[in-house]
Amino acid sequence: MTEEYKSLNPKCKAAMYILYSMIYAILFLIIFGILFLSDITDYSFEYDLLITFLLLLPLLIYFIVAPQIFFRHYKYIITPDKIDVLRGIIIIRRTVVPIERIHQVEVTRGPINNMLKLADVDVTTAGGVATIQFLDIPVANNIAEELNRYINTIVRDRKENE
Repeated sequence: MTEEYKSLNPKCKAAMYILYSMIYAILFLIIFGILFLSDITDYSFEYDLLITFLLLLPLLIYFIVAPQIFFRHYKYIITPDKIDVLRGIIIIRRTVVPIERIHQVEVTRGPINNMLKLADVDVTTAGGVATIQFLDIPVANNIAEELNRYINTIVRDRKENE
């Protein structure tokens, strides 16, 4: 396809913010509910809110900063012989998948990605699944088709050489 690393669609930050907001709200309600209903603290409603907020403050900071860092670090490249994905927030991982090891290519869209018209490409090998995340839907479909062509070429070449 191309010989240079590509970045993600900026909409990936919105998808991450929506997901993190949902997670934060659920955790906030759970912790606040435990504090308020269990009488662990003998404080008023306002103090229970403040304690919940302070307990979750490090997570809130992470949720605010993480999408920006993730977006800046995430890069991928697809060549006729490999998929190479760099990603991470605190720990940067590099995943290299040889095209000849691919068993299945799948385009997936969850509810948040669907709302933002984004998709992920999941590449399954014998060793696990590698994912290229937060792609525009047409880009994800093109990548899946291109990978399928690469795989078909490899299979065809192997049959001719037998």
